[in-house]
Amino acid sequence: MTTKYIILSLFICSLSLSVSGQQLIRPVITGAPFLQIVPDARAGGMGDAGVATIPDAYSQFHNPAKFLFMEEGDQGIGLSYIPQFVGYADDIFYANAGYYNKLSDRAAISGSLTYFNFGNVDLEEEVGDQIITQGSFVPNEFAVDFSYSLKLNDKFGMAVTARYIRSDITDNQANTMVALKTGQAISADVSGFYTSMPMDLHVNRWTLGFNLKNVGSKLKYSNESGFDYSLPTSLKLGGGYHIATSKKDYVSFHAEALKYLVPATDDNRNIPDDSAIGGIFNSFGDAPDGFSEEMKEVIFSLGGELNFNEKFTIRTGFVTQNRDKGYRNHVTFGAGLNWNNFMFDFAYQSPVSSYINFENDNIVKISIAFKFDKPVKPALEMPEEESLVE
Repeated sequence: MTTKYIILSLFICSLSLSVSGQQLIRPVITGAPFLQIVPDARAGGMGDAGVATIPDAYSQFHNPAKFLFMEEGDQGIGLSYIPQFVGYADDIFYANAGYYNKLSDRAAISGSLTYFNFGNVDLEEEVGDQIITQGSFVPNEFAVDFSYSLKLNDKFGMAVTARYIRSDITDNQANTMVALKTGQAISADVSGFYTSMPMDLHVNRWTLGFNLKNVGSKLKYSNESGFDYSLPTSLKLGGGYHIATSKKDYVSFHAEALKYLVPATDDNRNIPDDSAIGGIFNSFGDAPDGFSEEMKEVIFSLGGELNFNEKFTIRTGFVTQNRDKGYRNHVTFGAGLNWNNFMFDFAYQSPVSSYINFENDNIVKISIAFKFDKPVKPALEMPEEESLVE
């Protein structure tokens, strides 16, 4: 049974969701690449930019330190859904749910649950010159994480995140060649966010952010060697400039870059057996063509949004990657509507490259968010004045 090749094809498919039919040269191969799929439609409409954008309910994925710069007492939920990845399979879908709570002026907690369904997959075995179907199953992966954020001063804060990952893409298959099992791992993130001006002032401001994600153990799909895969460890850096065009309107511009910090593959797509930390340090120079090839792994995002009266937003952006590593070249569009405590966002990503056949490679993202009403603090009761006359 070609089980290992089934696994690798699932990895490559989910990591390079924008790469229909092309032959990658030494692609980035990791376990649980669904961890790098940008879930929300707000970022999806701005070329997947989110590490340094203005805080919102979807910040858990991009940079949970942004929650520190919401108003004290704010709490809410954000739900994101990608109904299908056109050009791959109609029954693939991705969902993400997050929660945040700004506990005080200096602290916030948050968390999220992510689920990725690969759709129905047939199990096939090669017997002689024939391919025999042995049944089917639905591969799926999920992750749950929790973050604690702390404001270090009025303009800068940091967050730490702990995450558990479960990858069930093998159906625990057992045969004479190799016995497979469900992969499990834990990881941690460290992120930070800076704003040049307080968020409660409607003035021009700079924002900067970073997120070091998925530093953790490997996913192991068998007790035999050759089935250990690094998590999609990455470092994302970004900045934004926000212009207050009127009392309640603003326009924002964003630029971000993401670099994978994982072992590079060789010409035969073999993966070095580096440790998680070793892979991070080696990731800037272990590619066969050196540092220049390492930089080909960088994914660049450019985006902008125009907000009208804090009620309606339109967005656009562009995300690009070298064609040897994934060749993501998508233009993105999006819109958002804010009504009372309810927010709705929509994004559409479409390829712009003529390098290969991309006509069916379009992605739709839908997100909704709800902010809870702040608890009403009881009024302080003043003691009654004692009468001066007995």
